[in-house]
Amino acid sequence: MGMRGYYFAMSDNLVQQIVAGDIALKSLKIDDYPGLDIDRSWEAIHYLLCGAISDGDAPLGYVVPLTSDKGIDFGSFGAFSLRAEQVAEVLQAISELDEAQLRLRYNFPAMVKEEVYPLEPDIVSDEDEDAFFAYMLQHFNEIRRFYSQTVAEGKGLIFYIF
Repeated sequence: MGMRGYYFAMSDNLVQQIVAGDIALKSLKIDDYPGLDIDRSWEAIHYLLCGAISDGDAPLGYVVPLTSDKGIDFGSFGAFSLRAEQVAEVLQAISELDEAQLRLRYNFPAMVKEEVYPLEPDIVSDEDEDAFFAYMLQHFNEIRRFYSQTVAEGKGLIFYIF
């Protein structure tokens, strides 16, 4: 099955309380919040937008927020938070990116060489290049829709890997 990325939206106040340590993330029932599963595309999308496996400048570095400054102790890999205003900044940035612009950023050989998850160099072939882009694009578009809904509701979000 592999490591999957998952977003869930919640009130900005609740995000603040979690970040401050006033509420433990593990005490919440995640199914009670709107969510989005982006399968195993999380690191690849982050790499596509930032050219790196982790961190990355805002706002694109917050699309899949793998930034150490947003970390929350949770599960095996931790979780990452975004406040409502950061979600809005991200939405504005990704709303301006279309498929052609994403294709210009796409460097499949570099992703394979860097072993960007879920690519494994010993099993990936050149024929996978277009299929992998389509896989990332599908999840990127789902992220854009989720961010749009989250912004419309004035919410922040939590992202984690499981």
